[in-house]
Amino acid sequence: MNKNRNYEILGEFEFEGEQADKIKKMIDTAEDDIEEARIFFRWNKKQLNLVKEAAELIGIPYQTYIKTVLFKQSLDDIKKAKEVLAMI
Repeated sequence: MNKNRNYEILGEFEFEGEQADKIKKMIDTAEDDIEEARIFFRWNKKQLNLVKEAAELIGIPYQTYIKTVLFKQSLDDIKKAKEVLAMI
């Protein structure tokens, strides 16, 4: 089921202490509730090894690294596209 949703990018926030713990629990619960979508990539071994190396350097699993990087890049691309369109 596809739902069209409009999200506003608010930027980054820093939370501390109890507030940070509460927010993390809420995010974890929400992520558990989200339906999972599976996607597949066809990469050569050299490309995948590069991704695995980067993930290892920051101490996270490479699948998590891929999801994180793709999500951040998508947000940046959308933000830049909106800025360009606003100038037209």
